[in-house]
Amino acid sequence: MSDVDVIALGETMLSLVAVDGSLATATTFGATHGGAESNACVEIVRRGRRAAWVSRLGDDPAGDRIRAWLAEAGVDLRWVATDRERPTGLMLRDTVGGVRYWRAGSAASALHPDDLRGVPVETAAAVLVTGITALLGPDPGLTALALLDRATGLRMVDVNRRSGLWGSASAAEHIGPLVRRCDVLVGGADELRLFADGTGETLARGCASLGPREVIVRDGGAAVGALDADGGWTEHRPARVADVDPVGAGDAFDAAYLAARLGGADVATSLAAGADAGALVAASVGDTGAVR
Repeated sequence: MSDVDVIALGETMLSLVAVDGSLATATTFGATHGGAESNACVEIVRRGRRAAWVSRLGDDPAGDRIRAWLAEAGVDLRWVATDRERPTGLMLRDTVGGVRYWRAGSAASALHPDDLRGVPVETAAAVLVTGITALLGPDPGLTALALLDRATGLRMVDVNRRSGLWGSASAAEHIGPLVRRCDVLVGGADELRLFADGTGETLARGCASLGPREVIVRDGGAAVGALDADGGWTEHRPARVADVDPVGAGDAFDAAYLAARLGGADVATSLAAGADAGALVAASVGDTGAVR
């Protein structure tokens, strides 16, 4: 029996968030951490489950800060390596869509399957990885595949396509192998169209033909739908709320949905839990709901 419920793999950067305007005009920035998989870990812990994050951080103040924040949140960091040659990545962003990354050559871009040595992947109830990891470089991509291949629990993949990364120009080629190995696939409609055509249920069924048992299609804040393992289609339309900072909302959705499913909830209940968690994060500044 594992002492970890969910294992997530991916990069986390020091994130400096403009809180009084766009990147072009702001004079005040808040510091936080930014990384899809670690953001999800924070939310999973909030929901009473044990989450471990696997990654690499630089031997630098940014890496130290990320370790401290995630440890304070209760995330298990036993399998986060310190890379003494490469730096922790940096993200500079605002709350209206402006973002700049400094992550080429980062510690996490050197993730290798050896970083999974000793990680109790086989006994975890679930694993989580996003397409971002597959786009960081060939070795991170291989590490993501190794995580999914070793897992015996629920395997969740969020497409989470990003531009400007090593593999962004051929995202379908690099993320596709993750899609074919997962049980639960999540993505925005535009992201999922890397793998199938259509909208809503039609799109989900096309993606399911590649292997996933459940496919979740997010359509901004308007609706989210899920195709379940029995072929049923369920839609949830959350109440409209004003977003203060939508970054990180999708990660909270993934975590809440996954935690609900692990707890035995049906798809409809899990969709609602995910939507509620995403809305709470989007209502405050920071990837997990707080900047410092």
